[in-house]
Amino acid sequence: MLTLILLYLDRSVPVKDKLTQIGTGLAASIIFAVIYTIFANREFSELIKAEITEQLSDHMSKILHDIKQLNELFLPTDQYPATREFNPRFNRDIMSDMSHSSNYFFRGTSAKYVPGRLRKSDHHLDLAQVRLLDPRDRSAIEARAADRRRRPEHDGKAFAEIAQEMRNEILLALVALFDCREQCDIEIGFSTATSPVRIEIFDRAIYTSLYRSTESLRNTHPETARFARDSQPYLIFKDECRRQMQLAISRRRFTTRDTDSDLIDFASSLGFTDVGQTEIDDERTKYRAFIAPFISALATMGAIG
Repeated sequence: MLTLILLYLDRSVPVKDKLTQIGTGLAASIIFAVIYTIFANREFSELIKAEITEQLSDHMSKILHDIKQLNELFLPTDQYPATREFNPRFNRDIMSDMSHSSNYFFRGTSAKYVPGRLRKSDHHLDLAQVRLLDPRDRSAIEARAADRRRRPEHDGKAFAEIAQEMRNEILLALVALFDCREQCDIEIGFSTATSPVRIEIFDRAIYTSLYRSTESLRNTHPETARFARDSQPYLIFKDECRRQMQLAISRRRFTTRDTDSDLIDFASSLGFTDVGQTEIDDERTKYRAFIAPFISALATMGAIG
């Protein structure tokens, strides 16, 4: 404005030249304003973009952290499909977890593979706790027999035959578990409560096996999920299973001080009244024959040394 006033008062400059100078000045001002605006807007845009990027990065980091925590709390670290044969990855993982544990808990039907695992582990536990079905309870045995009846290896078998096989398995596993007392103390309890989930708990992981899923019923070995020790399933099942073990009927802890006479007395209390030393020795022979293919498979899989 001051420039325009001074230019107007200058009588030495023709009006035409004054207008030309004013136009040139305005054009220069406009060009300067446009250039300044472009650079200013660009700088402002970069500033806004950087701020947005930083905030998005912070939010993404927080979201990823929350997702990771949710994964650790609720999602399995691994899953194993149901199979007809022994699953190499499952057996390698479970033997590895056993070798890093001081305690082991099993809840299932007969635990027939557990003694084989204990004997072939390169690490001795302090305590193995095993909760099995009570062979005296007909309802509990028949409930599990109904599940097994759908498996391919039981095609054509009568229901009563499957139920009796389960009782025989329990006695077989009982004798084999008793013989593992040199590896660690063995605590065995029995329950009349059946569950569609087999549980195996180690110091750093828990394995949950579903008996009644569609794929499990079509196969010999059920589908299984592994959860880490900080997960919700681990925390829930660990406390629950320990409490169930404390409440189990006919609970007994075997150590190296126990003899076959103690085992025979315990078996008799479970309804196996016709079991004596000869029958115990026969069960040992049967178990060696039963577990041999499993031990061979573990060696082939690289699950044991």
